Amino acid sequence: MAQVITKCRLTGHYMFMGMDIDPKEFTGSPGPFARKYCPFCACEHVWYKEDTKFLAAKSVTRPKVQQAS
Repeated sequence: MAQVITKCRLTGHYMFMGMDIDPKEFTGSPGPFARKYCPFCACEHVWYKEDTKFLAAKSVTRPKVQQAS
């Protein structure tokens, strides 16, 4: 699964869309995919697939805990 980020067409900033999806599944879906508030241009607008990028999910690494002896 990859995280979906989309570019605001007014400001050029990228915003996380709050969804994790398989990129192959996403590209097969029709039309604009969301209508959401953009904090960069302070308006609500339609987000288009053409402006979308995917971020690979990062694996969570925890620091190793050392036990005191």
